[in-house]
Amino acid sequence: MNKRRLLLLLALVAVVLYLVLRYQPQNQPETAEAPVTEGETEVAILAVNDMHANIDLFPKFAAMVDSLRAIYPDLLLFSAGDNRTGNPVNDQYNPVNYPMITLMNETGFDLCAVGNHEWDADIDNLRNDIERANFPFLCANVFVPDGLNLDIKPFVAFEHQGVKMAVVGMIEVRHDGIPGAHPKNLTKVSFKRAQEVLPQYRYLRDQNDVVILLSHCGVEDDMELAQSSPWLDAIIGGHSHTLIEHPTETNGVLVTQSGSHLKYATLVKLRVKNHTVVGKKAIVLNVNAVRREKAEIKKMVTEFNDAPSLNEAIAIAKTRFENPEELGCMLTDAIREVSEADFAFQNTGGVRVPSLKKGPITVKDVYSIDPFNNEIVVFQMTGQQLKRFVTNTYKKNGGYPSYVSGMTYKVEDDGNHINVFLTPNHGTFGKDKIYKVAMNSYMASTVIIESIDEGQSMFMTSEEMLIEFLKKHKEVDYQGVTRTR
Repeated sequence: MNKRRLLLLLALVAVVLYLVLRYQPQNQPETAEAPVTEGETEVAILAVNDMHANIDLFPKFAAMVDSLRAIYPDLLLFSAGDNRTGNPVNDQYNPVNYPMITLMNETGFDLCAVGNHEWDADIDNLRNDIERANFPFLCANVFVPDGLNLDIKPFVAFEHQGVKMAVVGMIEVRHDGIPGAHPKNLTKVSFKRAQEVLPQYRYLRDQNDVVILLSHCGVEDDMELAQSSPWLDAIIGGHSHTLIEHPTETNGVLVTQSGSHLKYATLVKLRVKNHTVVGKKAIVLNVNAVRREKAEIKKMVTEFNDAPSLNEAIAIAKTRFENPEELGCMLTDAIREVSEADFAFQNTGGVRVPSLKKGPITVKDVYSIDPFNNEIVVFQMTGQQLKRFVTNTYKKNGGYPSYVSGMTYKVEDDGNHINVFLTPNHGTFGKDKIYKVAMNSYMASTVIIESIDEGQSMFMTSEEMLIEFLKKHKEVDYQGVTRTR
């Protein structure tokens, strides 16, 4: 190696170290790395996951991408799924998800896994996303019938910097056989667990220098897949919102995940020599720590955020909402009041923000709290059926009580038996008494329900009910409110 080339490489290493140490979390160990040696090729990948439409961080993220591309001109940019759901500016946009797809195109994403929240709109909207995107959507364990024209690829294989690469996509599949999305949006497709499907792609190892799983399965499944699939070089993951601050190898497979909401990104570097990966390293970078914003992206985000209908203040929060249960209590109160039900329930996953500040509550806040546009359904249930329903929701929520209005309740669970004790706000609980019970259509579709009737749709969404409730009451105060034990 001549002296000029050596000096150039040393200068690049110095820039990389500056960038990494400036943007990495404070507790990230400071480690130097040797220059790329003769005959090696370094493949650099910047990965994010579960962005959930946090468009406000895109100007900083785009600036970070530009800085890295100055060092790694061939930088690849991957998303491990759940680009949408969580920001009404994006989720209520017409067309749905247009801001996120546009920003991802402008920033230059190369690949994206299909996350469970990619299915939150109907299949036509997902098809529109795929057609608008300048990058492929990957998922090998979804099965799309002919004629649906949903261009989801199981994997892509390509040559990059002279290195043959294959990337396979996977999505989490729950015990009920589908990802965590509304069943009504999944009726035309089917799924199998990643553990069943991934071995079918073992042949890619023989045809490529690098094989990566772009996973939206969650960190526990990713670790399991690493144990069973040592032929993978890396798993770039998502779904569980896990920040793996110090990515390491499991069974020889590098496993990464970058938290959520675009707060962090992970720089993955693979060194390839003689068609074999000879070195792996992953560094977590803090997007919030970036001081510069990319002007063009900032302008786009400002224009997307200029949505007068969403910024309208409709009520005042007299105190801060400190946790999701306080928000869930308000939401279920709105559902119960507007639907004129005796009791109302909301699944814990249906409240998507952890808190809400004191002061004006906007339409945007409402759609941030509950972004799913689920209609409300009212069932006629006996008290005994209601008790079993509460037990089933507790099981469905993984051992967490659902949010409720019209009662308080206690759950006793010793690991073998579950007992629930219901205390209505008015009167006494009767096991043979008939009650009107309201819930969103997601709960109605995914929880085992015994009822007198088949349920009646109110033809209003939970968001619409909350907006009506807030406009009527004008001021709310739920600080300290809890209804479950």
